[in-house]
Amino acid sequence: MEERLKKFNKEFFGPSMEFFNLKFESIEYEKIKFSCIFSNQCGNPMGFVQGGMISAALDDATSAAMISGYEERKAPMTTDLHILFHRPLQIGKANMEVKIIKLGQRSATSEGRMYNLEGKLVATLMHTAQPVDTSSER
Repeated sequence: MEERLKKFNKEFFGPSMEFFNLKFESIEYEKIKFSCIFSNQCGNPMGFVQGGMISAALDDATSAAMISGYEERKAPMTTDLHILFHRPLQIGKANMEVKIIKLGQRSATSEGRMYNLEGKLVATLMHTAQPVDTSSER
């Protein structure tokens, strides 16, 4: 899984991942670690990162983890994203941890957590998806 995730740092996997400068960092104790950078374009009127941007970055990280978990043979077609916001996030770098809960034939679930640079929890996302084939033979 780690080698597949390292590909995300070398290859283009979509405009939103590039927009957030999403990077795979490591795998530690079943937690897949990513980082991202929120530019000023991600700001809300109060000067913090807008909640939808946090949600989108966590969606990308949890999706990348699930794609890797399915060995790139399946991709998650999202059926539900549930997010909880715990505190505001400053513009700039943030860290994420993803835990895959289930990779089944009919459904997949993962949890993503975003942390500020002080290590404080900013948001928690539960991502449920229907796995779909990625091959061209549909």
